[in-house]
Amino acid sequence: MKKILFILLSVIISSSVVYSQSWDNQDDSWGDQDDSWASDDDESQSTDDETSDDAWTDDGGVDDSWTDDDDGSFDYSGGDGYVRSARPEAKARPYQRFTSMPYDSSSQLITFMEVVEVIVPDRFLDLGGDDYSLSDSLYQRALVWMQNKFGKREAKSMIDAAGIDPDGKEGQTIKAYVHMPLAVQLNEFQKVDAGIIKFDMELRFKDERYRYKFNNFVHVSKSTNGKPDDVTYMEYYLSAKKNARGNDRILIACNDHMNNLIDELKSTCAATPFIDDDDW
Repeated sequence: MKKILFILLSVIISSSVVYSQSWDNQDDSWGDQDDSWASDDDESQSTDDETSDDAWTDDGGVDDSWTDDDDGSFDYSGGDGYVRSARPEAKARPYQRFTSMPYDSSSQLITFMEVVEVIVPDRFLDLGGDDYSLSDSLYQRALVWMQNKFGKREAKSMIDAAGIDPDGKEGQTIKAYVHMPLAVQLNEFQKVDAGIIKFDMELRFKDERYRYKFNNFVHVSKSTNGKPDDVTYMEYYLSAKKNARGNDRILIACNDHMNNLIDELKSTCAATPFIDDDDW
């Protein structure tokens, strides 16, 4: 019996020894595995560090692609010399001169000139109306326009100042030396007196058409210190570099006044008279 117990005890002790050795070997494998992971981390860490250094530094220093300017803005200057600014550069546009004044290059004078046709409606003639497109009728209409615009006495004075047409041109002709006040528009709500403008006016009439011509413009600005008034040819304002904005205001005002004057002349000559006829 004792022998049997001794054998069992020996078997148990042997089994325990073998089992303990197997766990020691397993621990060793895990230890080796830990060592392998540790070596991989070291290699990867070193690789990442080297890659990071190559990507973001130049020769071991800080990359100069991103820079901090003195004003606190960041500029990117990397890659093919491209420079990006934090805000666009503001550039003042040069002043654009007024260039809509009609200028005759042959005479080198500002000249408003046009041949205007006057067509009488057939319906007006069918109702018995007089043909107002004849030269005599257009001439009389233009005289009425001048009298309504400037006054009868002033219109006669302007015509007398121009004198009789020395060239004896064919057809009816009105020549006048016109002067009218000039107002400059400073803004949408404000106008100021800028003196007067003087110019030659010539109206020539033929059947069914007439021609107006305005040139030799002179700007007269009143002096405030007792000196003689300033007299300036309008062509001077076209090319004078001194006080360009002020010169343009005079040119724009003159252009607006003349266009209004021409529109009134056209409306007067083209207006269809009223026919009081019971046969309708």
